[in-house]
Formats: sequence, structure tokens, C-alpha cells
Amino acid sequence: MASEDWKTYKKTEVEIRKGLPDEIHEYLTKTFNVYYVKLPQSLYKQFDIIRDKLIPLTVRFDHNKYNEFCHTFSVTYRSVIMDRSIPNEVKDLIKELVAKTNKFFESKGLPQCVRELKYHRVHLIVKFKNKPLSDAAVVAESEGKTVAKAETDSSGEAVFEIPSGRYVIYVYKHLDEDTYIYEEKSVEVNEDLTLEFNIETTKSSREISRERGGKPLIKEVS
Repeated sequence: MASEDWKTYKKTEVEIRKGLPDEIHEYLTKTFNVYYVKLPQSLYKQFDIIRDKLIPLTVRFDHNKYNEFCHTFSVTYRSVIMDRSIPNEVKDLIKELVAKTNKFFESKGLPQCVRELKYHRVHLIVKFKNKPLSDAAVVAESEGKTVAKAETDSSGEAVFEIPSGRYVIYVYKHLDEDTYIYEEKSVEVNEDLTLEFNIETTKSSREISRERGGKPLIKEVS
């Protein structure tokens, strides 16, 4: 090979660069999969779906597919963080993965991928027959899962913080035998708010069960 030909060959070799799909593949193998194998098996199915949305991007980048991946990851992230049955150490692991995911894609000039959760303060004021109702359970549910719970104080007030979203928030207190105080409200939480319950009548367990569609109640607040 002539000297000039060799210089041309060397220059071409040096100019070879990784494309975005190659870098996403590296993120998949060195970041996503590393965290994936540390998750409990109960979460594998949800994260398999996320990974299935990511894999096509390792072959060819497409903005629509990127948005699908990010949306799926964001929905799963919110579901996991709000699930009280999932241990905090698992949630911390997923938060780390989300932070690294956002950092990686933003470093490639792309918009933030996984939406961060915005928390809002909900101040509850509960009255029964125009008097403050103390020692009542106040619970916030989303998609049938308990997200937050508190107990009213002597002034009939309670506070908790929950992420943006739509919730069913209910008040519950057992008085005697088959007599209960129960009321629920469906609310959209996208800012700090004050929510008032002015309850006038009691209900039976059958009435509550019918109203809740058979879903169990959080009867005590620890």
C-alpha cells in the first residue's frame, strides 16, 4: 500500500464515530439492565414493557418511539413511587435509574424523558354535623391503591402531600355497631389545596361497600 493510501485509510478509521442508536444501546446494557436485574421479580413485567419500548431505539432513533418509551417509563415510575407496598429501597433504586436516564438523554440534546413527580400539600378540614371530627382516617387513593393516609386532629384537620393526579379522597370513622361516618370526593390535585368535608349523616357497612364497589377500607391510621 502506498504511503498516501495508508494515510487516507487511517484518517477514515479515526473518523468513525458512534451514532445515537449505538449510545442508546450502551445505555441499555450498562445502565438500564444493571438496575433492572436488581429489581424484585414483581416489577419485571412492568420494566420489560419499558425495555421493549427502548430496544427499537438501539437500531434506529425515531422521535415518536422515543416519546412512547418516555411516556411508558413515566407512567410506570409514577405507579411504583405511589405504591405503598413497594419498599423504599426499591423506590430509591428506581429514582436513581430515572435520574441517570434523564441525564443521558438530555446530554444528547433530547427533552427530559421521565417526568419528575410534583408533590402538593392537601389540607383537609373534616366536620360532622358542623363540629370538627377528630380521630377519623383520611385516605387518598389513586387507581385503587392507597397513596397517602392521615388522621384528623382535635380540630378535625389533617395534612398530607401527594403527587399531581386524580384521586379519590375519603373520610372514615367507626362510631358503634353498624354505624359509620364515611364520605368520599373525587378530586384533581395539581396544586396545593384545601379540601373540606361537611358530613351530615352516618352510613352502614353495606352502604359504604356499595359506594366503594366492594373495595376494602383503610380503617386505622398508624
